[in-house]
Amino acid sequence: MVEVIHKLRDVYGVGRDMPLNYVTRKDVDDEFISNLTRDKHIVIFGSSKQGKTTLRKHCLNEDDYIVVSCLNTMSIDDLNGAILKAAGYQIEQTQTRTIGGHLKYGAEFKGEGKVPLLASASGGGSIEKENTNENSVEVKRLEIDLHDVNDIVISLKEIQFKKFIVL
Repeated sequence: MVEVIHKLRDVYGVGRDMPLNYVTRKDVDDEFISNLTRDKHIVIFGSSKQGKTTLRKHCLNEDDYIVVSCLNTMSIDDLNGAILKAAGYQIEQTQTRTIGGHLKYGAEFKGEGKVPLLASASGGGSIEKENTNENSVEVKRLEIDLHDVNDIVISLKEIQFKKFIVL
């Protein structure tokens, strides 16, 4: 086994990265992973700097979840809106308009020449314009009740969202 030496400041202290001194706790880590497969809500609670975030980072890949920061001033509507935004949900309404056309030209010339080297001619012309004008509108359901959890779930299913939501 190769001995790895770390500096004290890299091991201890407060930071956002996975700490080098993380110790797997079988009763905590395995229980957390086991509960992730139950398709139920999980609440991890504790006072500040107890390892809640580190447990998540240790047991889940960054692509497995989204994090929504909560404020004590947020209503349920604000929270649900923040979840949809973090999940990448977008309300789209697309309108396409195509305008085009072309011109048709026509010309006609008649010539009469009864006497050699003397000729008479007459002519006429026409111009016609054809227009094309197409409108198409793609409308997506715009009414989402942010207070209704069913609307939130349906909206997340529409975008095939399959990650954990961390509040």
